[in-house]
Amino acid sequence: MADIVRRLRRSLRALGRAMIFFLKVFPMLPSRPVDWVTKTPIIERVRYPTRDGSAEGEVYRPGSAGVHAGIVVCLGVVPFEVSHPQVPVLGMALARAGFAALLYWSPAMRDFRLDPADVENIALAYDWFIQQPYVDSARSGLLGTCVGGSFALMAAAHPLINRRVAYVSAYAPYSSLWTFARDIASGSVASGNGRQPWKVDPLTRKVFVHSLTALLEDKEAEFLRSVFEDGQKSVEGMDLSEAGQKVAALLKASGPEEAERALHALPVEMRDRLSAISPLSHVQGLHAPLIVLLHDRGDQVIPVGESQRLCEALAGRAGVYYTEMQFSHLDPSKGKLPPWKLAGEFFKFTVAVYRLFHHVID
Repeated sequence: MADIVRRLRRSLRALGRAMIFFLKVFPMLPSRPVDWVTKTPIIERVRYPTRDGSAEGEVYRPGSAGVHAGIVVCLGVVPFEVSHPQVPVLGMALARAGFAALLYWSPAMRDFRLDPADVENIALAYDWFIQQPYVDSARSGLLGTCVGGSFALMAAAHPLINRRVAYVSAYAPYSSLWTFARDIASGSVASGNGRQPWKVDPLTRKVFVHSLTALLEDKEAEFLRSVFEDGQKSVEGMDLSEAGQKVAALLKASGPEEAERALHALPVEMRDRLSAISPLSHVQGLHAPLIVLLHDRGDQVIPVGESQRLCEALAGRAGVYYTEMQFSHLDPSKGKLPPWKLAGEFFKFTVAVYRLFHHVID
């Protein structure tokens, strides 16, 4: 009987913290009562190690004393500055709900590029963070959104930390840059009825173009970015290198087959780079006992099929949970759902994050 009571109390505490997080992370919800029953979080600037020296970031942690479950948050590519008022919302929500959170900002992602170095850098930041006196290393993990979710998964598989990650959660990650690049280049996605047209989000295309041209000479990269970021197809007026020509061939591909051929024609260094920052290349190193994935069905930034492929790769593993919703890339207000449907989607989100809280509740 006592054991049943303990488990019930743990479940109720986890549910309470999940509800606190839910109310605080969505600004449109009435969350002022949460502030009355939780202490104001502590926010501090910190320096953590990277492969290129130390970097500066922010830690949000509960105002109460003691050690807390830790979480390194990989924000991914965001179209605003670190000082934007939306940035602290997630950190404050996590701290109010009992987590100590380090927000990891990638200089490469702020420049709209995906860089393999971020996998190791996130692992180094996590290794430093779980050694802080206010963090319980046994109850710590990673969380990422969009491409940050993909990098959170890859970092969780890094040999430096993969045996010390209690959980990892990713919202709208991509599974492979090979499939993702094919979809972006061709403007189409796979579905049950074959391939369907896909209107690529401008931010997605910008990151794609910047990442592909990152290994080219600066002048050539700048030219190709100016041509292809807005979807133009002409590369007249520039004498391109062999590598530049192959990148341009991919950027102007008109269909999935042409995109596939162009991908495999890229220089070896670029092809290796695509694999190095593809979560599917790292799944064997994932040992976290809890993996929580979420994705929006109508996501225009990263197609939902990317998370579905991740789930297929993780099939048969215990502790893997996947939830599909009908928000619009993390934003419930853009989905324009009727109130009763919106309530259902909020419920699914709360159930998904409840698993994290139940896993780390002290």
